Amino acid sequence: ESASWEDKLTRLQQIFDAWVDVQRRWVYLESIFFGSADIKAQLPSEYTKFKSVDTDFTQLMRKISQKPNIIDTLQIEGLQKQLERLTVLMTKIQKALGEYLAKQREAFSRFYFVGDEDLLEIIGNSNEPIKVMP
Repeated sequence: ESASWEDKLTRLQQIFDAWVDVQRRWVYLESIFFGSADIKAQLPSEYTKFKSVDTDFTQLMRKISQKPNIIDTLQIEGLQKQLERLTVLMTKIQKALGEYLAKQREAFSRFYFVGDEDLLEIIGNSNEPIKVMP
């Protein structure tokens, strides 16, 4: 019986690790793509991909919320694979976002000294310069 529990706990640890990674990436990208019309316009393909990821992630979270006992989440078929797939998709979206920011830095050299978060805020508020002025 202890081997059975050890197996369950090991699987839970793997699921939690993947879940935390997915959730961290989702929170980051959600604020970028749903918070800025300019970013949506500049990266329409990534926005579309993220909308799909968002739908899948929220559906998965609804499924998980139906099982308040953590051990019951092990019964959700393909949970680990779904989380891993979402991680891969969001990694690709983040890579494309990084490439976009690199192009912006090449076009405007003073952006080299601005961090990603601040640069995204500047680009996202480019139509409202008062918001990005100190």
